[in-house]
Parts: sequence; C-alpha cells; structure tokens
Amino acid sequence: MKKLTIMSIALVIIAATLELLYVGLQRGAIGQTQTPQPQTPQPQTPQPQIPQIPTPEPIQTPQQIQTPQIQTPQPKPDDPKNLGYVSPEFAENFSQQQIDQINANVETLLLTQSCSRCDLRAVKLVNINLKNPILTGADLSDANLSGSRFEISDFVNTNLARTDLSGTQLVGARISNANLRKANLTKTNLDGADLRFSDLRDANLSDANLRNANIDGASIDRASMAGTTMPDGRKNQ
Repeated sequence: MKKLTIMSIALVIIAATLELLYVGLQRGAIGQTQTPQPQTPQPQTPQPQIPQIPTPEPIQTPQQIQTPQIQTPQPKPDDPKNLGYVSPEFAENFSQQQIDQINANVETLLLTQSCSRCDLRAVKLVNINLKNPILTGADLSDANLSGSRFEISDFVNTNLARTDLSGTQLVGARISNANLRKANLTKTNLDGADLRFSDLRDANLSDANLRNANIDGASIDRASMAGTTMPDGRKNQ
C-alpha cells in the first residue's frame, strides 16, 4: 500500500514537470521576434530589340512562272481561201461564197461565151480570146481584161467601172449605156464600137483608137485622151 502511494506521487510529479516544460517552450516561441528581411530590388536587364527581317518572297522556278498565252489571229469565217479567177487585191471584199459564185460564172462564160447579168467583179482574165461574147448587164467592175480579144462583143448596160481594158481588141463592140468610169482604155482598139450614152468620165483613153466609133451622148468629162484617135480619124495631141 505504501509502495502504491509513492508511485502515484512520482507519476504526478513527472506529469507536472512535463506540463511546465511544454508551457515554457510555448512562451519562448512567442517571445522570439521575427526580424523582417529587407527586399533588395532586382535590377531589370533591358531586353534587346531584335529587328524584324522581312521574309523574302519565294523565287518562282521556270516551271512555276506562267508564260502569257499568245493569241494567234484566227482567220475570219468568210476570209477567202480559193481565189480562182479573183484578183488577190480585191479578195478581202468578198466572202468565200461570193468568190465561188464569181468563179462559177467565169467558167460559164468561157464554156458558153455568154454570161448575162453575171457577177464577174474583180476577175482576172488577161489575154483571153472570146468570139461574140454576150455580157449584157454583167458586173465587171475592177476586172482585169487587159490584152484580151473580144470579137463583136455585147457589153450593153455592163458595169466596167475601173476595169483594165488596156490593149484590148473591142472592134465593133456594143458598149452602149455602159459604165466605164475610171476605166483603163489605154491603147484599146474601139474601131467601130457603139459607145452611145456610155459613161467615160475620168477614163483613160490615151492612145486609144475610136475611129468610126459612135460616141453620141457619151460622157467624156475629165477623160484622158492624149494621142487618142477620134471617130473622124483625127488624132489628139
């Protein structure tokens, strides 16, 4: 019994000692003052500005470069291809269909010696020989008939404006009421030709032969008649 009492007292003393130690540690912790640490400002190192270099455009290789397409002029649908008897300098004035018709008319004339009221514009029939050809009312404007021979021909009411009849034999030809404006009749033989009421204005009759020709009512204003043999046989100077 006595031993229990001593042990109990000893436990109480130990517990009290531990309590005192715990309280002392708390007071010591409270008594310590925390000294604030000064903050040293950190210097800011300026960052260098790196200039922006523009990125160069990519170089196009020859395969990437697009060559502009060259437009090749295309022929017009009615550009002539087969001229036949039509003079090249007048071909652009006609469609291919018109040229084909003119060529067909020439074939008819050469075969039958006749082609009344035919379209024979700008044909080239140089040094041909036709006997008693009938070309009444035909259109032979801008044609080239130079050096040809037409025996007893019929050109009544025919359009021969600007036609080249130089050196042509038209002896006894019927050419009344014909349009011969600006026609080339240089050295043309019109002996005995009927030229009544024909239009010969601005025509070239130099060195032409009009002996025995009938030029009653014909218009010869501004016609060149140097060296022309007139109907009465008189030769102009």
